[in-house]
Amino acid sequence: MTARYAIILETERSGAVSAYVPGLPVYAAADTAAKAERALKELLTLYLADLQARQLALPVSRAVVKVARVTTTRRGSSLAIVSPAALVGRARSPRKAAAARANGARGGRPRRSAA
Repeated sequence: MTARYAIILETERSGAVSAYVPGLPVYAAADTAAKAERALKELLTLYLADLQARQLALPVSRAVVKVARVTTTRRGSSLAIVSPAALVGRARSPRKAAAARANGARGGRPRRSAA
């Protein structure tokens, strides 16, 4: 079974980084995001191992992650709630773009020549 948990990293005004898992009693803080992430990973591992040792079910994450996309123009701002995929963007690698052009509507990987 695979469980997925959202992890939130926030940089405080002081520069410290807080990390937590919504809905679980797992929280860490450190000087950098990398240290906070490592600490949170360690604590989450220990928390889940403790649950398993006590033969308790792993908690089901009820957190839903969405992204607020704010677009500002001369006329004002508009806000849309979108999926986390919006954080990645639409950029394609040059190789993938070339393959899509070469294959037309089929897209995907370059055709192999029949030899």
